[in-house]
Amino acid sequence: MKTVSIAQAKDRLTELLYEAEDGRPVQVTRRGKAVAVLMSESEYERLLGSARPDFAAWSQGWRARQASGFEGVTGEELDRWADY
Repeated sequence: MKTVSIAQAKDRLTELLYEAEDGRPVQVTRRGKAVAVLMSESEYERLLGSARPDFAAWSQGWRARQASGFEGVTGEELDRWADY
């Protein structure tokens, strides 16, 4: 992955965006420390999508782990959890 400073990124933003769009991410640094990565929108969406949990699958797994006779969560419990 190409690495550029913030100053270089400011001077070459258009060129760097084309690179990112072509699937070549660019790391941006401040005083030698990585602070950001330029990447294509499609790659960002792919990563974002893979980070989203599948709530239906999670909840089915959670229910399967509960003891037999478990009848669910009460509305009062849900109200308490909303404060967290």
